[in-house]
Amino acid sequence: MYNGSLFERLSNEFNGKEFGSDEEAIYASIANNLSRIFSTNAGSAEIAKDYGRPDLNNINLSMKDSIELIEHHSEICIKKYEPRLYKTKVGVSREKLTFNQMNIFIEGYLVVNGRSKKINFKADLLKNGKVKIYKDGI
Repeated sequence: MYNGSLFERLSNEFNGKEFGSDEEAIYASIANNLSRIFSTNAGSAEIAKDYGRPDLNNINLSMKDSIELIEHHSEICIKKYEPRLYKTKVGVSREKLTFNQMNIFIEGYLVVNGRSKKINFKADLLKNGKVKIYKDGI
């Protein structure tokens, strides 16, 4: 039975027995870690200044350049701090941009039971500052 990442085991935040399969537990663990990444402003984690998303309030670029910066920085951060995903691509939904709200799509590959499997997550950065991450298609 999958018991979560090292951080989840140390903090007792994760119970792999809640899920129907190891695969679903791994998806939930990755979503949990992605939620932490997108809930943290880069530069605010003292031990890793590159951990987290760019501070969306302090981007002084055009809309196109800002979105590209968010996508690029998020890909780099996920590749570094969520090593279970590889060949990661991040995209911001340009159709659903609203004031203080953003939808981000994360595509990557994961090794499950010795086989590479494509997986998609969606991150909703909500107006209240919360982040909702879920496996896309749910």
